[in-house]
Amino acid sequence: MFVKLTKYIFYDLLKSRWVLATFFFYALVVYILLEFGRSVEKAVVSYGNLSSLSLSLFSLLLSTTYLYSNRNFFEFLLSQPVKRSTLMLSINVSLSLSLSISYLLGSLLPFYYLVGYNQGFFRCVLLNLFLVPLFVSLGILSSLLVEDRIRGFGFSLFLWLFFCVFYDAILLYLVIALSDYPVEKMLLTLTLLNPIDLLRLTLLMEVGLYELMGFVGRWLANYLKDLWFLPALLSALYTLLVFLLNLSVFKRRDF
Repeated sequence: MFVKLTKYIFYDLLKSRWVLATFFFYALVVYILLEFGRSVEKAVVSYGNLSSLSLSLFSLLLSTTYLYSNRNFFEFLLSQPVKRSTLMLSINVSLSLSLSISYLLGSLLPFYYLVGYNQGFFRCVLLNLFLVPLFVSLGILSSLLVEDRIRGFGFSLFLWLFFCVFYDAILLYLVIALSDYPVEKMLLTLTLLNPIDLLRLTLLMEVGLYELMGFVGRWLANYLKDLWFLPALLSALYTLLVFLLNLSVFKRRDF
């Protein structure tokens, strides 16, 4: 049943305008950065930062939109002998897979055509992929917690702003407020809690620009030289935790 549900939802998503728009958006961004950028290295860093922001937003909006638009269909499935855990897993996998494929093709095809193989860019795209299932799960959580569509979208946008903007503002405030105290380890711990920030730091370390991160960058360079896999592991852990929370809410939800 899981395979059948996943295939149906996945093929339905492939026909979605969201998936096509994601492909063309990233293909256009890659083309612009390579054609008008000064170097491939700077293009990789710029693309990594832009992807982490936009891909998390697209994942939130796509998952929220899909659940609100297909609520009647999911209610019908639940009236059949379908386990709620199976349905929730199918929705997560289908949404994550469709958006990941669209992002992969939109990123790698134009880059390989214009430049060829580049390990830094490939690793950048691979790391960003781990944001997709996490923010898909957060988008699903928004639609489960908030029944009204408009408020659900508002909550999803708030989550995105929190991870991308507000969280950094809080860290900056802590650095200024606690400037007389050693805050390196505390700041590093807080950075690890935000997968988007951690991914940005990893990208800068990959191209040797860790000095731009100040004392945190130097600390990371000294003690975490093989950092590239850490965002993937933490994103997978956070995704699992959010999925379990979604499953708990979904099982108690009265449709």
